[in-house]
Amino acid sequence: MSSLSTIKVQCSAVGCSNRAARQHGVAVPQRRRQPSRRLQAAASTAAAAALATRAEPSTIKIVKLDRKLERAQQAVLDAIQDVQGRGKGGMTPKQQQQFDEAVAVLEADGGVQAPTASPLLDGRWRLLFTTRPGTASPIQRTFTAVDSFSVYQDIQLADPRQEARISQVVDFGPSVGFLRVEAEANTDSRPLPGFTPRSGKGLPFGILGVSSTDPPARANMRADFQFDRAAFSFKALPFRVPYPVPFKLLGDERKGWLDITYLSPDGKLRLSRGNKGTLFVLAKDVPRRDQLLEALARRGAARDDEQIEQLAEEVQASGGGVARPAASPLAVGKWRLVWTRQGQTANPLQKALADQVENFQIISEDGRLENLVCLAPGVRVRAAAAAGPEEADTRTRVDIDAVTLELGPLALPLPIKTDGRGFVEWLYLDEGLRITRGNKGSVFIHTRDE
Repeated sequence: MSSLSTIKVQCSAVGCSNRAARQHGVAVPQRRRQPSRRLQAAASTAAAAALATRAEPSTIKIVKLDRKLERAQQAVLDAIQDVQGRGKGGMTPKQQQQFDEAVAVLEADGGVQAPTASPLLDGRWRLLFTTRPGTASPIQRTFTAVDSFSVYQDIQLADPRQEARISQVVDFGPSVGFLRVEAEANTDSRPLPGFTPRSGKGLPFGILGVSSTDPPARANMRADFQFDRAAFSFKALPFRVPYPVPFKLLGDERKGWLDITYLSPDGKLRLSRGNKGTLFVLAKDVPRRDQLLEALARRGAARDDEQIEQLAEEVQASGGGVARPAASPLAVGKWRLVWTRQGQTANPLQKALADQVENFQIISEDGRLENLVCLAPGVRVRAAAAAGPEEADTRTRVDIDAVTLELGPLALPLPIKTDGRGFVEWLYLDEGLRITRGNKGSVFIHTRDE
């Protein structure tokens, strides 16, 4: 039982469910061909879009795409995989035809029928591709054409406790900083008091593009907006630099609208058309932590252990966990083992039972920890240990001092035949997820079990 991890134990009875690991399953579309590295990364982040910011595997809602929509979505991604500048060039006539036909299929369906009223629309979206009609804004064409920049759209519409806003973000890279241009939003379900939609086509000669005045095709698909503030945030400066545009003096030119012409039922892919005729293809941008949880929720052949291991390493590298996990109060509680990669020298029984039975770890504030393995209904094994932080609070020492076999109400002590001493190295910890490595090289991923 060297898989013990963390600080302190609670020896009170802890119930096990009568089933083994919970069954989840997430449908994953099969690609016909391998996309470019840039689109592959974008599609990978999109794959977790249905997750809440702190959703755990047991709360993930499974959404299965219609095969027709699945094929059309994949056709869009295939068609744009070789383009440069997010649509500036690189698409062949055949790819253009494939793209146009697939977009027509998706927009005819619409996906989520009231997208601006759906919580699936909220969050950060990464721009994958945009068309470049002559009516588009020259400023927009300039920023979106630079591949070295990442372009995002942040949408905040669903929560009535928060101001409805749409923001455009241009990320110049981690060593430089970003530009954030923010706007107030107006939708059918979240009307902005006193707001009047844009009415004109724009400045003479189309200096800043030509705007359409067409009404939306249906209710709850259009988000009107008006820009009201913007600033640069540079890594080298402790303050923000105002964007030099006086939005309130621009009148109609600070206003626009966005029609959500397709929002996938799983919240992963979006097509939008702007008031200046531009079509945008965007994928939901999701933190690596939530991508990891989505990957953990898969079962059977759909589960990819190599992907899980890679995502776990990226979560660790993100630096988002607590700084001193072994001494953190977040470590206390009941944790469910959801994935493990067993080390070569791990206990043979531990290897055999990995992913086959329910396995918990219970941590308390009194310097104890406990592993609870549910072998069958009413049959449990408990291994209790003294534990405490060491190594700058990134490692927990473990000393197993009691192992018990429980058969219903009976508790039978078992001999400890090997040295029960070991340690757990903390790789990542937050309020609902932890990644650890045992002294025999096994890696464990746990989620908090309420």
